[in-house]
Amino acid sequence: MAWGHRDFYINTAKVLDLKPDDRLLEIGFGSGYFIKDYASHVARIAGVDLSEDMVSLAGGVNRELVQMGKAEFRVGDAASLPYGDGEFTAVVGIETFFFWEKPVESLREIHRVLEPGGRLVLEIAHNKEDGLDHAEDARKMGFILYGADEMREMLEGTGFSDVEFTYYKGFWLPLKGHVVPKGMIVKAVKEKN
Repeated sequence: MAWGHRDFYINTAKVLDLKPDDRLLEIGFGSGYFIKDYASHVARIAGVDLSEDMVSLAGGVNRELVQMGKAEFRVGDAASLPYGDGEFTAVVGIETFFFWEKPVESLREIHRVLEPGGRLVLEIAHNKEDGLDHAEDARKMGFILYGADEMREMLEGTGFSDVEFTYYKGFWLPLKGHVVPKGMIVKAVKEKN
């Protein structure tokens, strides 16, 4: 899966632009390879995922970071984050937002755990902006399709500003009937007080 997500990771990392003093939270980290390959240089890493198996896998992939006390992985849900107000400078979700059962509540929680000026980056490969009909994939896999207007409305409605969209073309395995020519990355900022 990590190899198949390489373009998601590369393009997300460019938009996220992590610095050594960043404190990163990844929601739905899966295997943990984004953290290993693109975020291991930051000051602190935390992650929540719905799967205990993914927590174990990501902890193994990032064993050295965990042993150093620099990274922690927990079972958790974006709608109820186990962190204090303003703990993070950056939050990222790669290929997960369209599965979130409570997107608005989740965005409010992310806003809460971000420090003023902190940024949220969401990578969404299947989206309404690429001109394809993904209704069948959405039905089969149980996700919701979002477009830029809906994302902007949700983000601004939960206190984010400076909403920006980046589109990219990447390599996806040519599965029968499964083509995603244009991924969408959304970046938003928690306003400074």
